[in-house]
Amino acid sequence: MKKKTIITWVVFTVLLWMLILLTCSMLGAVKISFIEALQLWSSKISFRNNAQTTDPALLQLEVVYWQIRIPRLILATLGGMVLASTGTAFQSVFRNPMADPYVLGISSGASLGAALAIVLGLEASVLGVTGMAFVFAIATLGIVFLIASRTGKVSSQVLLLAGVAMSFLSLALVSMLIFLNRDKVEQIVFWTLGGLNAADWNRIVLLTPIVIAGILVLFYHARHLNVMLMGTDTAKSLGINTGRTTIWVLLVSSFMVAIIVAHTGVIGFVGLIIPHIVRLLTGPDNRKIIPLSVAAGAIFLMIADTIARTLLAPSELPVGSITALFGVPYFLFLLYQSQKTIL
Repeated sequence: MKKKTIITWVVFTVLLWMLILLTCSMLGAVKISFIEALQLWSSKISFRNNAQTTDPALLQLEVVYWQIRIPRLILATLGGMVLASTGTAFQSVFRNPMADPYVLGISSGASLGAALAIVLGLEASVLGVTGMAFVFAIATLGIVFLIASRTGKVSSQVLLLAGVAMSFLSLALVSMLIFLNRDKVEQIVFWTLGGLNAADWNRIVLLTPIVIAGILVLFYHARHLNVMLMGTDTAKSLGINTGRTTIWVLLVSSFMVAIIVAHTGVIGFVGLIIPHIVRLLTGPDNRKIIPLSVAAGAIFLMIADTIARTLLAPSELPVGSITALFGVPYFLFLLYQSQKTIL
């Protein structure tokens, strides 16, 4: 891709993200008009010393807008970026368009670790919720990969079945934890359903550098992933250290998924839908797919979360249920297509 084309795509993506962010920020139980949204933004970016708002109604809107709605949309952006980029990475490493953190059971494993941390009261410990989520995400990935590669070669069908089995196992154990710890039901259920209602600026500040660094690592390995799509033997003959690349990509991806799950709960199918659609539009080059999936994932999850909090307002649906409504039919479609290929 030419440098001028890359710059054009980046500018277009940023402008589109800003437009959707502005649109989604106006929707919710508390309606905010376009003029009010512009006033809120202008009061924030104004360099004047007297830019403080005195209107009580606008003050209330400021709290809703800047302390609840914008942090939530930015958390959706970060979550979409992580899930889409890691989905791209998993599909490339396993050479399977149906691989993603949710389908492989990694998200469910991370939620089990987070739920266990809550039950054991480890929120304030060194390991903490994120640490436990990461440990269980890596453990789940390791088990799934060992089962799928038992014959020495990774089987796509076994990989998916093992991922689904581990996902069900994790959810079953989470259900047991809920039953045995009813005083912590609300906290645990949050991880199983997925939601962005815990968003705040502290989380944004913590997550942003980690997410950006992780995505840069994946993008750095994009060329290697392209070669690995041709097969392990071919990649090795071209001088690619496939083992090191695989370990780096899987570890970084699992860590990013774990830290996002620790703050958003389990949100499925973003990493399945987005990379596959982007790949259909751009071709198999991960140097294009990763950055475009990052942008598309951010936009998709912002829209899904807006639907979740506005469809039955003032009540709120779990955002994971909205992404599943899109993801499950698409997953079945991919299974159908793969079955036709096999036949």
